[in-house]
Amino acid sequence: MVTVRYFAALREWKRCEKEQVEVTEEETVRELYLRLFPPGPLGTLPVAFARNLEYASPDTRMEEGDEIAFLPPLGGG
Repeated sequence: MVTVRYFAALREWKRCEKEQVEVTEEETVRELYLRLFPPGPLGTLPVAFARNLEYASPDTRMEEGDEIAFLPPLGGG
């Protein structure tokens, strides 16, 4: 089980800041993201990935107790 933190639009979509999620040993952070946010007609929101407070590549595997974050691009102007 890992803790997943959501930010910005993803937090609004999930209606929570974080949740506990079961993962497999072979699952990557990208695969987890696609499982939690399946692509729609317009694809998926591009995000950066973090594992235990450090940026992670999409192919990073997770371990029990990890904290995973999906970081959408910042808006503004």
